[in-house]
Amino acid sequence: CGLGVLSPAAISQQVSAWLHPPAASTPASAPAEDLSLPEENDPFQGVFLSLDQLADAQTLADGYDGVILPMKTADGALGYVSALPLAADAGASSGDPDRNEVLRALNDTPGLYTVAQVSCLRDSALVREEPGLSLHRVSGSPWLDESRQGWLDPAQPQVQSYLIGLCRELAQLGFDEILLTDCGFPTQGDLDSLRAVETFCRQLQGALADTPVTLSVMGQRDSVTADPVSGQTTALLATFGRVWTQAEDQEALAAFDPVVLPAVS
Repeated sequence: CGLGVLSPAAISQQVSAWLHPPAASTPASAPAEDLSLPEENDPFQGVFLSLDQLADAQTLADGYDGVILPMKTADGALGYVSALPLAADAGASSGDPDRNEVLRALNDTPGLYTVAQVSCLRDSALVREEPGLSLHRVSGSPWLDESRQGWLDPAQPQVQSYLIGLCRELAQLGFDEILLTDCGFPTQGDLDSLRAVETFCRQLQGALADTPVTLSVMGQRDSVTADPVSGQTTALLATFGRVWTQAEDQEALAAFDPVVLPAVS
């Protein structure tokens, strides 16, 4: 920073080089399966699947680079069985006792790239169970967005521990990538909160550093402004392995060559 100003694209390329150094050459007698991120000039093309399509995931993935599965939805429900006590207390875990084995088998499918979508801070189930973990209005009541969903406060150590625990479980299930959506403060409604998004993201990145999973994030268009309400800055987005976007925000985030999140099938 003392030598000049770097563009977001340059920062992104440099951080990507740090996070994904070139792999050592593999002997010809033991070729390694290539599940690396697509080349920058070859945008990732994924298909979003619902959990009742798991049995047909490999067939439905034909013609795509990978599948995207909802492992934590905006209401806090998990697509797998979590061992975290807070997930059990909130009734968030999947009710299918075989779900984790099905996911492990799917993630082990040769040539199939799997992405776990995690609605990070949007979590009505946990807010109902532990109101003290939510973003709050000045009055003290939990803050709800325009969809009446509650949001977690990333400054709370218990929130950080819970989300880090979920992501580590997903990495252990064998997902190739974890996509954080709703990873920033909501940009609509009555907002009055300190911004702790960057601190939380750094902690999560550090917690997953010993796993092979790629951590990606859904970018918000206000990140390119001088003082983003969402708490996402261009410098923060540049530290992730991939930036995703909604179609309407693609132009605003063009410096990161974002991948457009496909519609739910």
